[in-house]
Amino acid sequence: MEGKKELQIFPIQPTPNEPLTFLKEIARKLNCPDDPQKWRENEKILSLVSLVLLVDLDSETPFHKFLEGQPCQVNIDKLSRKRYVISGSIRSFRELYLELKEQKVSKALLIFLCQNFPELFEDLWPKHGLVPPVGIHFRTLTTQELKALELPLQMRHYYLLSRFSLELIDLLDFCELEIRPTILVKDSSWAQGFLYLPLIQYMALLSRFLGTEHPLKGLVRNLLQELKKCFPEPFGLLPDLSF
Repeated sequence: MEGKKELQIFPIQPTPNEPLTFLKEIARKLNCPDDPQKWRENEKILSLVSLVLLVDLDSETPFHKFLEGQPCQVNIDKLSRKRYVISGSIRSFRELYLELKEQKVSKALLIFLCQNFPELFEDLWPKHGLVPPVGIHFRTLTTQELKALELPLQMRHYYLLSRFSLELIDLLDFCELEIRPTILVKDSSWAQGFLYLPLIQYMALLSRFLGTEHPLKGLVRNLLQELKKCFPEPFGLLPDLSF
């Protein structure tokens, strides 16, 4: 499997909140079954698409209890009083429900997800059903609304897909940055796969690799040039740090 190291933006990008469209296309490229019900069994493919949701609350009390459960692998930000934005991969939302399924917010979330994306979530539906919690309202954030967010929020909730072909030892740096790579194939020393991250994590990756004499510095510098073309703000403001 060893060959040329690669780290670059994937030419096909998933559209936020349109997971099925992208999964149908990527499944063919990855030789996965063209069956949405089979995708639920494949954590790897579910890690390559994201949802960005808005939640409006009649009361913040149940959401505070939800946050006390320390939901992981999703990004959550308060937009205003009783209004929050939540984003993450399909895999992360599935894990979120299973981790905190007794919470009212999680129950309202699963009801919304099963109504809007049944192919990807309906297997999580409890045998005895769910009583809709009162005063918790989810909806998807439109692309226009996502782009209208202030830049710091955009960077936490806009996700980008890139692919890599690296030595296994290189992936240790990702783990230290709390980046969870999606490994498709590997052998004893080499791995190929994807990174699907919010832009803020790409910023952390750039800072880590470009600020030191790291073996991946050349690859990451090239990645920065791609990011500058796709997202002039904020990546166009970064120096190359090529010293």
